[in-house]
Amino acid sequence: MQCQAIKTAVCLWVLTGLIYSKTSWAENWKLEKQQGNVSIYSQDRDSGYKEIQVKTIVAAHPSALIALLDDVAFSSKWMHNCIEVKVLEEISATERIINSFFNAPWPVKNRDMVVLSETFMDGDSIKIKLSDQGSALPHHAKYVRMENMHGLWEAHKLENGSSEIIYTGGGNPGGNLPTFLANKELISSMFKTFQNLNRVILLDKYQTNDRTD
Repeated sequence: MQCQAIKTAVCLWVLTGLIYSKTSWAENWKLEKQQGNVSIYSQDRDSGYKEIQVKTIVAAHPSALIALLDDVAFSSKWMHNCIEVKVLEEISATERIINSFFNAPWPVKNRDMVVLSETFMDGDSIKIKLSDQGSALPHHAKYVRMENMHGLWEAHKLENGSSEIIYTGGGNPGGNLPTFLANKELISSMFKTFQNLNRVILLDKYQTNDRTD
């Protein structure tokens, strides 16, 4: 896989997460919605803002997820409510700092977030860890900065050549947004994003030479 393919771009404030054991997952995650090939779960946190986990299976190699996220200019075409993604700093072939901007439902002010994206590879499995870097950039006058953002993308190759893609994440949308509204928007936005992902990740430009059937 080429270094450029390893670079990642992230654009949803729902794109944040923690790793949980299978036992913890079974005991604490609640199914919020399941439709077609997409399932979304939530877990209550002490902050009042939910942690979410979304799962799907796509007919593509795990490397297609990196290629898709690396296509910053295309982010707003499939990530729900995404306005723009900017790469602030290329730290290495697998690390970069990203500033993402999002539309919020009226009358809520639009949001932005700054995260460090780190890519890890282990055979036919890929993990992309996101950690909050909101203090690294002054706040924009037209946007509310989201806080404590954290996330994990995972892509694992299956025996039939397809891949399971999982996103786990949470954080604080910032401002005075009520928790019930923030949680509702988080679940809705991420579910729509994964529905779009199922379609766009199959585009030829995201299929790499790493795929073997």
